[in-house]
Amino acid sequence: MGELSNKTEHKARLILKQKGYILQRPDWVAKRNDKYIIIEVKERELFKPPPFSGTGLDINQLNLRMQLLKDLSLRTFLMVFERNSSNIYGQFLDILELGKHKDTKNKIRIYPIENYNKF
Repeated sequence: MGELSNKTEHKARLILKQKGYILQRPDWVAKRNDKYIIIEVKERELFKPPPFSGTGLDINQLNLRMQLLKDLSLRTFLMVFERNSSNIYGQFLDILELGKHKDTKNKIRIYPIENYNKF
């Protein structure tokens, strides 16, 4: 049994959207210690001050992932590979949302780098 082609997935996405489904495509669904989480992986340059050095996630993706937390208690872990560096940062979105943030004109929510754990 082969995987669906991108063309078939695209057709299915259009049909489902026409039927009123809200779709999202997380990078991974993972299970550890009998708990499922969503993992969202990004590669980005760090946002430079002002107001702070940081990184984050597209606000639309953030809203969809936070809806999974609200509806299903399914947390999302954001894992960020710093571009042109060996640095890898990670933190759960619900934890990041508790602290300060900045929304950019490109609709990216940036969180201070000190709010992440470094791998």
